[in-house]
Amino acid sequence: MNRAIIDEIQRAPELLLAIKESVDTDQRPGRFLLTGSANLMRLPRVADSLAGRMEVVRLLPLAQSEIRSASNSFLRDAFQNEAKAGEPIVGDDLMAAVLAGGYPEALGRKTLSRSQIRQKPCP
Repeated sequence: MNRAIIDEIQRAPELLLAIKESVDTDQRPGRFLLTGSANLMRLPRVADSLAGRMEVVRLLPLAQSEIRSASNSFLRDAFQNEAKAGEPIVGDDLMAAVLAGGYPEALGRKTLSRSQIRQKPCP
């Protein structure tokens, strides 16, 4: 089975009609993985939606236990009455963790200024 991964699909909305046609012809799931940071249904340039032909999965940022490679058994341990809170993040370390965010792309950047999302000022 041929598969395609298209990242930032919102930058190429003209592909959606071809994807829709392909899915209507061959309905096997998993042939296309479309990623993006925008809601396709809200984009003004999208002429045709893939409603009924796609599933939307919203990704959450990484948990601090994932970022710090710590065990993420807190909930399991809590239900067994064995929860240990671990080392808290406080002060400057807490501020750095909050500003760094939780998405892998931002976390991989070397400096805080490169990891920050810059928004254009409103006119």
